[in-house]
Amino acid sequence: QKSLGFVSVRQRLDQGYFGGYLLVNSVARPLEFHCTVPVQPTRAQSILFGQTLEEFLCGEQIARALLSRAKVQPQVVLVDAPAVLCARQWIDLPILWITGESASSVDHGFQYPGFQRHASQYGQITQGPYTFACLDSYRGDLELVDWMIESGAMELDLKEPFERIVEALAEAHPRSKAA
Repeated sequence: QKSLGFVSVRQRLDQGYFGGYLLVNSVARPLEFHCTVPVQPTRAQSILFGQTLEEFLCGEQIARALLSRAKVQPQVVLVDAPAVLCARQWIDLPILWITGESASSVDHGFQYPGFQRHASQYGQITQGPYTFACLDSYRGDLELVDWMIESGAMELDLKEPFERIVEALAEAHPRSKAA
């Protein structure tokens, strides 16, 4: 069965980083969903990882754990933050970042991780309304854009599943009410 994976990692400054993984079939119906508990970096991690902290947390810790839990292997995994791309170094699945932020008006107090490499460290291709990027050392992953066109996946709203993930994360981790 042809499927697409969507990984979103978001942050709430007061709670840490949250990750969600939605695997959908060819008509965008959910096959699997996984999410993490909030991940808050330790002071030592913040010091030792420096500028690469978000890439470590979002890609290596959160996305890697989510992707390894899945029972179904998608043809490609789409992510909405560049910090998640480094999961590709540990997971043998094509991973593409849909660049630019979603136009979602509902954020539930979440924000995108800010980490981004220098533009020369990404390979990218624009197809229709989307620009896809991958880590430069995995440029072959961009070939999956052709599969997405041939399979009809490009006819789906590829940003919408990320909104579902954020809604599910907000449901699983509601904002704490101020006393």
